[in-house]
Amino acid sequence: MAARQDQTLQIFLIIFIFLFLVTAVVAYLGWRGYSDADQRATALQTQLKDKESQTQTQQTELEDLREVMGFGRNDNTADVKKAAEKDLETLGGAGVAEAGSRSYHKVLEAVHKELTATTAREAKLKNDLKQRDADLLAVQTAAQKTIDQHDAARKKAVEDQAAETAKFAEMRTAMQKSEADLQKNLADQRGKYEGQIASLDTAIKDLTAKNTKLEEANKNLIENRKDEPESFEVADGRVSWVNQNGTVWINLGTGDALRRQVTFSVFDSDLHDAAKSKKKGSIEVTRLLGDHLAEARITMDDPTNPILTGDKIYSQIWHRGKKLRFALTGLIDFDGDGQSDLQLARELIEKLNGGIVDAYLDEGGKVQGAISANTRYLVSGEAPDSPSSVGLQKGANDMYKEAASLGVETITLPEFLSQMGYKPQDRTVKLGPGASAHDFPARALHESGANPSTHFRPRPSASDNN
Repeated sequence: MAARQDQTLQIFLIIFIFLFLVTAVVAYLGWRGYSDADQRATALQTQLKDKESQTQTQQTELEDLREVMGFGRNDNTADVKKAAEKDLETLGGAGVAEAGSRSYHKVLEAVHKELTATTAREAKLKNDLKQRDADLLAVQTAAQKTIDQHDAARKKAVEDQAAETAKFAEMRTAMQKSEADLQKNLADQRGKYEGQIASLDTAIKDLTAKNTKLEEANKNLIENRKDEPESFEVADGRVSWVNQNGTVWINLGTGDALRRQVTFSVFDSDLHDAAKSKKKGSIEVTRLLGDHLAEARITMDDPTNPILTGDKIYSQIWHRGKKLRFALTGLIDFDGDGQSDLQLARELIEKLNGGIVDAYLDEGGKVQGAISANTRYLVSGEAPDSPSSVGLQKGANDMYKEAASLGVETITLPEFLSQMGYKPQDRTVKLGPGASAHDFPARALHESGANPSTHFRPRPSASDNN
């Protein structure tokens, strides 16, 4: 029984030891696990504290950020986000991108950019405003200066007006007095002038009657002169000697104011009236040999009636010791070529023969100079007949009327040249479109018993040529 107890005790002891070992192992394992858990708990506690510190820091930063953004430190995040989205939508504007990329930073950048541009515009506007203020001040200064000048001028004008008004009043009083005096003088003079007018009317009527009588007498005198047998055109000199070489000597010279190239018509020695006598030739002075002696050449003569010693010489342009005066009208054409020789006629009268041209009709139909009672002759050229010569016709008619009213004798150009002894140069007849019908006058068929077939010059025969 004791052995069973010992065995039981051993078994119990073994079980106790086994249990102790198990308990020790379990205790060790439990301690070991607790130690690791405690370490892990400590680490987690440390991490928790770090997280709480970070959370606290983030919470502080979040509260600071909310405060910076203009919200309360303890405002709800949802409310802050909603308000931020509203602010971004309201304040973002066109300067910020689409809604998904909007942020306070971008909004602030856009606002800053816009603020900078606005500040620059404001500065520019301020400068412009300052410049405009300066310009306005300058304009106002100039305007004020002008106003001051105008005020001074107005003040002076007012003063001048007052002075002029006073002066005008004095002048008006004086004028009223003068007017009264003038009215009295006018009444006196009216009576005097009415008497003078009556006297002048009577004198005018008398002068008109006398003028009418003088015009009739002048007209009758001109008509009677046309019928007079004598024109009292006496010779200017005579031929002193003639030789056979066509040279003559005359009794005129330097003492008679003779000059070279003066032409004379030659008449028979029994000349009584040169204007109504037939001339027998013409001469031109070539040399002056003495006071009353000159040499001349014969420019035209008639072999059947030659120039002889003692023949009388006469010129319508030159006169001993006196300058004769002439007027020229119409177309003055010496050689019949249709061209005006007015300048040549003037030189012939004035330069070569010492005469004077009182008046002439120029190519434009205007009368240059004036006919006077001292004009000896009105030399009449061809009458202008072209449609474009209305002005020439009127000018010529005016000169004819003036000469008639003054009793100036009118002679034709050929008569003038013939009696003067001037021989024109040979004329040239134009053919073609410029030809004139006057250059080819018709010839009567009965002249010399001719017929149309005998108008041509006979052809010379061979014997004639030989």
